[in-house]
Amino acid sequence: LGGHKRFCDAGTWRCGWCACKHSECSGKGPGPDGPKTLCSACSSRHKNGHTGPPEVNQAGKFVCDLCSRQFETIGALGGHKRFCDAGTWRCGWCACKHSECSGKGPGPDGPKTLCSACSSRHKNGHTGPPEVNQAGKFVCDLCSRQFETIGALGGHKRF
Repeated sequence: LGGHKRFCDAGTWRCGWCACKHSECSGKGPGPDGPKTLCSACSSRHKNGHTGPPEVNQAGKFVCDLCSRQFETIGALGGHKRFCDAGTWRCGWCACKHSECSGKGPGPDGPKTLCSACSSRHKNGHTGPPEVNQAGKFVCDLCSRQFETIGALGGHKRF
């Protein structure tokens, strides 16, 4: 209790930039006004040269300036921005977007160069995506059934 009283602010502390409470963030960090004046997310932005929090839209959500995705908290935005590619990433084999697949995986050109379906094929010894017919559908080489996505073809072949 003695240690707690030394640092207790009776719940009045707010981040100097985003105004979040201590209970809403993962810790306090240094800012332009001194030590422990910003939440950890804003403090990280301050250390990286930002002069304020990201802008909030009319709905009160933080918006990624690269891809326009919206987040409830500045921490969630920060976690997203570590991996945001502004929607430019494409699978090296089937050219699908990140939003069209269930994740990224390793391929012959390095980590996170293939979608998870193509990465699974790569791990199993394939050297490229399955062939696509003239209608743009993936065709099962065993039964000739057609699928819209490589992931659907992979799910079909598992059973």
